[in-house]
Amino acid sequence: MNEKIITYKKLINDEISKIHFSDKPKNLYEPLKYILSLKSKRLRPTLSILSYKLFQNEIDNIIIPSISLELFHNFTLIHDDIMDNADLRRGKITVHKKWNKNIGILSGDILMIYAYKLLEELSPKISGKIIKRFNEISIQVCEGQQYDMNYEEEDSIGEENYLKMIRLKTAVLIGFSLELGGLVANCDKKTTKILYKIGEMMGIGFQLMDDYLDVFGNSDFGKKIGGDIVSNKKTYLMIKLLEKSDKDDLEKINEIKKSKDEKKKVNVISELMLKYKINRITKENINSYFEKALKKLDQIECNLDNKTLLKEYFEKIMVRVS
Repeated sequence: MNEKIITYKKLINDEISKIHFSDKPKNLYEPLKYILSLKSKRLRPTLSILSYKLFQNEIDNIIIPSISLELFHNFTLIHDDIMDNADLRRGKITVHKKWNKNIGILSGDILMIYAYKLLEELSPKISGKIIKRFNEISIQVCEGQQYDMNYEEEDSIGEENYLKMIRLKTAVLIGFSLELGGLVANCDKKTTKILYKIGEMMGIGFQLMDDYLDVFGNSDFGKKIGGDIVSNKKTYLMIKLLEKSDKDDLEKINEIKKSKDEKKKVNVISELMLKYKINRITKENINSYFEKALKKLDQIECNLDNKTLLKEYFEKIMVRVS
């Protein structure tokens, strides 16, 4: 990874470690320290810094707002894991499994409050529009999570509805990460809108890659491989498999979904995905979103060296295997 990216990530981790959480009650604050200590890409704050660097040299003004995004993101992870009854997060036991669901809910809540508390340090000149956008994005993230839960109760959903859900649940916050850099750098509205759109498209590609890695990733992925298949989640890959399968294979899929044999279930579904080239279809769609994002980035007039750095970071995300 580029030395500058490594430096930014270290700076982010150092600043997170400086956040003072109370020691009591222990069961409220220990989960916050735990989830923030887990190995993480720090994708959202890194994107905010890289976006800000397109226009400004010094990064002091963007660090705290970018960390606010990271705290908010981790709040959503704690709650998502409870809703999904997930065992692992970033390769480690989830908060609600390590403690319990009630502690997970309350710790997630206070982490969200800390995310907003960090925004108190913004200058009055920009704080209003940033908090307004943060609120809009936060609402959309919750809407996306509700759609995700709604879809669990439906027999099938189409590709369009699924993409709408992941746009809200995942991509809007990544879009805001880039937009935030532009807002703190005091860019014009046209530029910040483009930055948001770049991040949104990249965010959809990022979530599709997560779906892909759940089936075709390696042991470093941080979540149990095939976990989405085991829990019968309606991922992009499963939606495309159901769309492409013939009648006999549809019957096989419906039958294996009822199976309690997790290993067999994962093997059967993943083999069918390979049969219908769902892996290839998914990767092509992922690449399409990233290519559109990169083309959008070319519309922005800014520091060329830092634009290249942001492109390189996008490309690294695009080709990740875990």
